Amino acid sequence: MDWIETLLKKSREKTLTKAEVLHSLFHMIEVNENTLNQIQMDKRDFGPELAEFKKSEIDDINFHIKYYRGLVNFINNISEN
Repeated sequence: MDWIETLLKKSREKTLTKAEVLHSLFHMIEVNENTLNQIQMDKRDFGPELAEFKKSEIDDINFHIKYYRGLVNFINNISEN
């Protein structure tokens, strides 16, 4: 989480605000959720090999969504001073 502290240091230097960081994370969550929805809604049968790949992609995207949400929670708990 050192990079978050670096981003927040830049925020104090007025080069990047906490709101900008949060906005970026919310954007990444939205992009990942949209991608996840597209993958889950695709009902085509590509065979067992690609079905396993699809499951792996879904798991990876779910991990990233949880990670970004965790970062949002972490950043929200940091004071702006």
